Amino acid sequence: MAIVNSGQQVGTALAFVEVLGRHNDVLARHPVYRWPARAGRGYDVDVILDDPFVAPRHLEIEPAADDGRFKVSDLQSVNGISLPPSAQRVSAVEVGPDDVVRLGQTQIRVRTPIYAVRPELALRATAWYRRPLSFVVMAAVLLGLVVWNAWISSAQQEERALLVYPAVGMGVAVAVWIAIWSLVSRTVGGRANFAAHGFIACAGLTALGLADTLEEYLAFGFNARWVTHVGVAAAAAIFAYMFYRHLRLNSRASRRRLGITGVIITAAAFGAVAGLNTVGESAREGMQRYDATIKPPLFLMVHGVTPEVLLSEAERLKRNVDAMARAQP
Repeated sequence: MAIVNSGQQVGTALAFVEVLGRHNDVLARHPVYRWPARAGRGYDVDVILDDPFVAPRHLEIEPAADDGRFKVSDLQSVNGISLPPSAQRVSAVEVGPDDVVRLGQTQIRVRTPIYAVRPELALRATAWYRRPLSFVVMAAVLLGLVVWNAWISSAQQEERALLVYPAVGMGVAVAVWIAIWSLVSRTVGGRANFAAHGFIACAGLTALGLADTLEEYLAFGFNARWVTHVGVAAAAAIFAYMFYRHLRLNSRASRRRLGITGVIITAAAFGAVAGLNTVGESAREGMQRYDATIKPPLFLMVHGVTPEVLLSEAERLKRNVDAMARAQP
């Protein structure tokens, strides 16, 4: 929203009217040189706001006391004024330097020249995960993991010539995911943060792949199906944190709110996947289960039966079946 300042700069400013963005970041500061000061869309006011929902003469500002507070009065505008987060319209209100007044689709704040600002922040080096090199390295690790998993799952030599396809598919999917988040960052924050979103996406997917592999080997090693449920919970936690980190790059909302949002979205996504898996399991009911990869006996942590006992049990089962078959008329 374009904002134009009017008013003749004569002497020292008596106050400053700040125009705020959606996250209360300052978009512009307009000095005030006379009382009362008026704000609106007209060219004869002290602060011109380019907002079609603001009246030509929308409100009037004047000192309320000597403690840095001001009285803001509505000049009988159509949309009025309010104090966020409340949307209740008020005719006049007394505000301090940290109070926000909404008129139309614009938010303003009034401060005196002696308002004490915070000390300057120390410059920080660019976070390592925001650097393009970190993104490139993590993308290479992810694609390497995808190729490795495809290779150990292949059963024939001819299949290994097609290992490039899973990597290409993963690359396209990740590129689309990163592009969407970068577009959102560019829209709401003015910066794409492409490398940071790329690192978060690749690191999260790599962690999901490693967690899935670890879950498979633990379930195999201990012959425990309950490990699968633990793996699903771990995957959900990883996905929620990945989504949370994406949101942190795009929003200045509180960490708690962003965390809750990530948990809700993760619960919805994993709930949908669980539903689809349940339908698939019902369709495969009665079919034999098997693992797509052959795991070395070294990873087996529980003791099974010896080959002799297995053959003996098989022979006993065969005799019982033969007896049952002979007993039938």
